[in-house]
Amino acid sequence: MKLRILHITPDFNYVDGRSYYVSLLLKYQKKSGHFVHLATNGGDSLERAGNDVSVIPAMSSRYSFVSSVSKLTGLVKQYKIDIIHSHHRYYELLANSIPGKNHKTVSTALSIVDKRYFVDYKSDKIIAVSNAVREMLLKKFGVKEDRIEIIPNFVDSEEIQTGNQNQVELSHKRNTFTILSAGRFHPEKDRMTLLKAMALLNESNVKLILIGEGEDEKSLRKFANEKKLNVEFIASQTNLKKYFNTADMCILTSVRDPLPSFMVQSGLYGKPFAGSNIDGIAEVITNGITGILFPAKDEKSVAEAISYLMTHPEIQTRWQAICTN
Repeated sequence: MKLRILHITPDFNYVDGRSYYVSLLLKYQKKSGHFVHLATNGGDSLERAGNDVSVIPAMSSRYSFVSSVSKLTGLVKQYKIDIIHSHHRYYELLANSIPGKNHKTVSTALSIVDKRYFVDYKSDKIIAVSNAVREMLLKKFGVKEDRIEIIPNFVDSEEIQTGNQNQVELSHKRNTFTILSAGRFHPEKDRMTLLKAMALLNESNVKLILIGEGEDEKSLRKFANEKKLNVEFIASQTNLKKYFNTADMCILTSVRDPLPSFMVQSGLYGKPFAGSNIDGIAEVITNGITGILFPAKDEKSVAEAISYLMTHPEIQTRWQAICTN
């Protein structure tokens, strides 16, 4: 059965894991023959939606709630939508305020949140991207179990290149151990702990590549400059292939992360991964088998994880085989 689906999401940007998730839904639902349309505030990656996108700049403002619902209602009628799929709590409220009985609502819960505010999960079905998110929905919001489906975050297998081993070997030949971390520069991602770990390592042959943007960028750059760390800050990228291909390991020092796409991409590229022992990261990573887990906000443990992977290069070959299988 071919469906007509409207996706509603906040800013559609390259730096945002939510946007990456939605872009893959658009891509593969189209490939499956469904009609899909995107409604968003805007963003720097709108080309990923093609021509099937409506930009509603004021949609993020609660002061424009009524007009936003009106515009979305117009899209539902214009395109004869069967399913409205929202990707944020406030946008779910918008979706469930659209009148009509001819469509169903779905919402993906991509975050672990503390406060209920005035918004609850009211969609017909709620997608939880991890068990941690499912537990939040059950215990904090009282969502009935039969309305929740667990569908883990996914990545695009078409993005991977063949022949990346030569690039990895090149990294070793130039005697530089390259660490990659990508995503928003946000307090929840706690990139400062990673920089503090780099300072503890104090290794001239270790380089950290940080890809992203966000509110913490200024303080991160300041710390890196003061400590004279070998850190390269790179703005959000349309594609991370070349960075994955030259990385010796990938890392996330988040204090909260429901199930990060960057971690899953690391597995796609067969890269050793180290991450905080929290939420969705701990659901995927088995310590010492598919990666290394360390306590959140513990720069000493982060430094030890990096040092271990530096001195055990055979792990990369073993974990590549595990991820491939």
